[in-house]
Amino acid sequence: MKKFITGKRIIIFIVIIALVAIVLSFINKGMDGAVATVNVAKLETKTLEQVISIKAPLEGIEKAEVVSPLNYEIIDIRVKEGDKVVKDQVLAVLDKEELEKQIEYEENQIELIKLETEEKIKNLQLEYDKAVTNLKELEEEYAQNKELYMNGAITEEAFKKIEKSLSDAKMSLENYNAVNGRIVMSEADKKRIEIQEQQLNLKKEDLEKVYIKSPIDGTVTRVNINIGRYAKDTENGAPMFVVENLEKLQMKVFISEFDIGKIHLGQEAEIYSDIMGDESAKGIVARISPTAEQKDNNNMERVIPVVIDITEKPDNLIAGVIATAKIKASRAENVFAVPSGAILQDGEEYKIYILNEDNTLSSISVEIGLETDLESEIKGDLKEGMKFVINPDVTLEEGMNVIPNENE
Repeated sequence: MKKFITGKRIIIFIVIIALVAIVLSFINKGMDGAVATVNVAKLETKTLEQVISIKAPLEGIEKAEVVSPLNYEIIDIRVKEGDKVVKDQVLAVLDKEELEKQIEYEENQIELIKLETEEKIKNLQLEYDKAVTNLKELEEEYAQNKELYMNGAITEEAFKKIEKSLSDAKMSLENYNAVNGRIVMSEADKKRIEIQEQQLNLKKEDLEKVYIKSPIDGTVTRVNINIGRYAKDTENGAPMFVVENLEKLQMKVFISEFDIGKIHLGQEAEIYSDIMGDESAKGIVARISPTAEQKDNNNMERVIPVVIDITEKPDNLIAGVIATAKIKASRAENVFAVPSGAILQDGEEYKIYILNEDNTLSSISVEIGLETDLESEIKGDLKEGMKFVINPDVTLEEGMNVIPNENE
């Protein structure tokens, strides 16, 4: 009985080995020539959009940093952050007491100069009148002595002395600034008074500047001053106020020199920010700087400033938050596109691998069109539904038998 059981086990073992050999034979037969497994997908037409994504803070389309040329004490602040203001509305007032004292001093200086000049003219007039009288007397004396000299009654020396006195009197009279016999103010005195009056006018203009006004219509977004401090006494030299026109927002972004050729005026942009949640805003490229600048001190790459105007936005979008602008640079419709990794470069040409019905590979030369971050447009002898290798490498060859792993 024991021998029968042992023999039966041997027979079962032999049968199992035979079955395994048969199965392996079939598997090996089906895999004959297959040396690689590849991921494939069907070639389809689609719409591609090339998007350039850039981050920047949102700000008002018009922004004014309000400062004061004067540095007097702040005695009144009339607005707070969030207040809407109109152009020329008073935001704060400076103490004008010291300035008014300066104006009074300048006015007194001008009055003093005028009084001194009048007194000077009065004294010069007296001197001038005496000089005129003296000249007339000398002219009469000269006429009399000339006749005597001609008749030999006086010597030539005596006559020459009288003649010189007359000449000196005429020259002395010419030194006076007189018009029609009246002494007038000198040009130097006029200029001195003019300078003093100019200084006075500047002080009077400063008197109006103690009222700090908004240069634009907008919303006060920053107040960097306190009552009792001086106008220029702000932290880190910040402006007294920042006023922004928040009715319209904009983004000032910097586009790489490698991407700027894809940007042009009027291009659409989608704007995203955490504050909007799932919502987005719309914008357009409004300005492109004509010059580039260095990206930063540690990078030689050049960037070009670009302004994006926000054209449509939800109410909860505010200035100051960081937003991402996705500029729609290019668009191609109804084109064949594959993942960029599906394209191999062969010298100066590009190719993809197509899976044939017998699970062999064929390469097809392609031209690359629009490229996005993930996909590239391809052109060539292509048909919709073809199966292409998603991730080829240099080990693949024309006619190679492969095991496809189809990726839907």
